Amino acid sequence: MTQDMSCRCGHMHWRVDTGSGGTHVICYCADCQSFARHLGQAETMLDGDGGTEVFQIMPGAFHITQGADSLALLRLGPNGLFRWYARCCNTPIANTLPNPRRLPFIGVILPPGTQGFGPVTAQVNTAAARTPIRSHGFAAAAAALVGRALKARLTGQAGSVLFDAEGAPIVTPHVLTREERDAARP
Repeated sequence: MTQDMSCRCGHMHWRVDTGSGGTHVICYCADCQSFARHLGQAETMLDGDGGTEVFQIMPGAFHITQGADSLALLRLGPNGLFRWYARCCNTPIANTLPNPRRLPFIGVILPPGTQGFGPVTAQVNTAAARTPIRSHGFAAAAAALVGRALKARLTGQAGSVLFDAEGAPIVTPHVLTREERDAARP
């Protein structure tokens, strides 16, 4: 089974193979909130408590099907996650680690309440939530992520459309300045 997704303006499209497994989590960390705020998407991409829905999958289960010319990448700081988005309309797409070979996975960002990705099984990094949220499911979500990453490495499915054959991102990341980061903080 697959899920087709697109950016807000419709220029960029991607597909997620949900049949290969995945973990549906909500992350309330300040960095996920800052990413949405920096892109001007806090109202559409964060839930009422500041959570970002993420579907964690193996890299081979993510495909860009249209508009790859609009793919953009930023980091909140020089050592932060890679945060991918559609430059055409600033729609968040996914998060990855900077070194995809170490722990190959993609965290596809979903608009709040998106159907078809199974139930939310974890609420994590809740200290920055707008209201008190009980954290749960972190250990199981982390174990599932590591299990999928190991499977991807063992089966040769660790490659990603977001990285070249040497493991470098296919677009140059923009690292936010301290001023940009501060302006985006919740």
